[in-house]
Amino acid sequence: MLIKKFLTITPLIVSSLIAGCIPWSRERPAYADLCETRFEFQVPGIHTEKTIVLRTYLYDYDAQWSDEPFQQLYSVKYVGEKYPKPEFYVQIVAYEKNRSGLFRTTESTTPIIYDAREAYITFDNGAQLKARPEIHLGSLTYDYPLQGAEYVRPSPYDINSAEVKRRIPKITNENDHGSAYVIFKTSEFNASSKWSINLGSLLVEGQRLEIPQLKLCYHPVKRWIGIEPLMRP
Repeated sequence: MLIKKFLTITPLIVSSLIAGCIPWSRERPAYADLCETRFEFQVPGIHTEKTIVLRTYLYDYDAQWSDEPFQQLYSVKYVGEKYPKPEFYVQIVAYEKNRSGLFRTTESTTPIIYDAREAYITFDNGAQLKARPEIHLGSLTYDYPLQGAEYVRPSPYDINSAEVKRRIPKITNENDHGSAYVIFKTSEFNASSKWSINLGSLLVEGQRLEIPQLKLCYHPVKRWIGIEPLMRP
């Protein structure tokens, strides 16, 4: 009886394994991303020079898998509208180089003051759009901004504060540093967008550090043959 049952189950197992190994055509849609994401600034000090690092992102890359489209995860539902609309945002991570962030709680941190009211987008047609004036705090799971008054801070704001450092997502781009977000009220962002993003400046120990203009680069459709469904291209 056991032999008969084994002979019945075995073909099913074999066929499942074979089916799982069949190459499948995979495709990741085109998307636009920041051409450059890391900037360093030198700040003269009384005893030693400090290096301030700024990282900028549009997506939660560590949560990105296979052919899943690159997309932002923030939307707002307005009164009188049936569905929420996505809004464009830039994630900013700022810290002093050679500091381990959250885990050096006994050490004082250098305030890095940012004012979202300086930020604006220049669209493909030359029109401009200012950012929302407040700073948004992020999720503790993924890299995206949260809605609600409890997650909003008025500008100017210290984006290297203990409050920001504590908000490290479980799936994150920066293991030791939390994020803040600048949001723009537009749903027009797509793979073909050729915007210029002006974030303004950082204020560190009386020194104003101008953030270079951010540009968007086009990433075309990616096609490949994959066996493992979660295989990255």
